Amino acid sequence: MGEKEKVKIIYQPPKEIVILDYFQFSKENLSQMFAKIIHSGLPVVAYWAEGVLFIYFPLTPDTNDLMEKYLEGRIYWSSVNFALMPKYAPSIKVSGLEVPVVNVSEHPVMRETARWLREQAEKRKNAKN
Repeated sequence: MGEKEKVKIIYQPPKEIVILDYFQFSKENLSQMFAKIIHSGLPVVAYWAEGVLFIYFPLTPDTNDLMEKYLEGRIYWSSVNFALMPKYAPSIKVSGLEVPVVNVSEHPVMRETARWLREQAEKRKNAKN
């Protein structure tokens, strides 16, 4: 490429996130789930926004159908686990280990996801009362 040639950057955020399964944990039980993931050798990073701590497991677009949907802006997450956590903290302690927590409040997709999760928690709480 010559110096005068520029690469065109196109930002195309997802139009939809399809969550196939979600589960609300208490903060203590979520920590236990993190501990199990850590002890299995997988890396763990938690995300926080809108008073919600969450972790998600995306489906890799490894079939033609999933890839087509992915390119259309539809992303699939096989599951999301979350707990309400009103205040952000840069990490949480799990079985003597610290799990980093990334504040994604400024990321529009993650912020909307956290808001949706919080709404589900509120609906569940109101249904019990």
